Amino acid sequence: MMSVLLLRSTQANSSPDKYQQVFSSASINIESTSPIGFEFFDLDKLYESIQKPGDFSGIIFSSPRTVQAVKLCIEQYSSLEEWSSSGLQVAWGRHPAFSVGTSTSSEAENVGFQTVGADCGNAENLVQVIFEKIQPNEPPLLFPCGTLRRDVIPKSLESRGVKFTPCIVYKTCPEPRLKENLEGYIKHHGRRPDAVVFFSPSGVQFSKTVLKELQIEPSNKCKFFAIGLTTEKAMLEHGLTVSGVAAKPNPESLLECITDTSVT
Repeated sequence: MMSVLLLRSTQANSSPDKYQQVFSSASINIESTSPIGFEFFDLDKLYESIQKPGDFSGIIFSSPRTVQAVKLCIEQYSSLEEWSSSGLQVAWGRHPAFSVGTSTSSEAENVGFQTVGADCGNAENLVQVIFEKIQPNEPPLLFPCGTLRRDVIPKSLESRGVKFTPCIVYKTCPEPRLKENLEGYIKHHGRRPDAVVFFSPSGVQFSKTVLKELQIEPSNKCKFFAIGLTTEKAMLEHGLTVSGVAAKPNPESLLECITDTSVT
């Protein structure tokens, strides 16, 4: 059976993992391990904004981590039960939650947001969706983000005069147990994966050395894939060979991408 390793964080909620479902139905073994960790901060400032839905015309979720930040601030300064009963969830539900990718959208919907743009594929396409729904004269969009955020969304919004309020609430750092986790994967399966999928530029940066040390690389019959064009660019910049790029950041497109390359 083909084995595929996803370099991504596992879902923070109890919903069935869509990647696991799609790949298992195709008789492909799939596992996830994260090459990156996250440290959250200034959640009190984010919570202040979350309490004022009337001050915003919507919210932007550029990754599952931004959704997690919102969920954490609610849990830390209130509770999910109070969030649901106080009317805040209903009020935010009247606003669009612009989300990149199905994983991010799924996380946001589980907190009660009404997402838009799940299938847009990347930040470049998401801003076009935003322009269709938000006008320059409307209140700002709330934009929780990390220290390594890309400039695509901010610069695009600024170019069209669409207002937004950034709120930096987490930083990205290497996962200290990555090598240990990958060694455990090899020991458990008795071999290296047939394919590795990178899910973010940070994931590329923090995993490439460990992968090389463990000989998980194309020269050892392992193919590398990217979840999107931004990640592919990072892989190429780090000298990695890219066998394919998913047309959209979802399980179905990734499965098609991998199987089309005839990995065996």
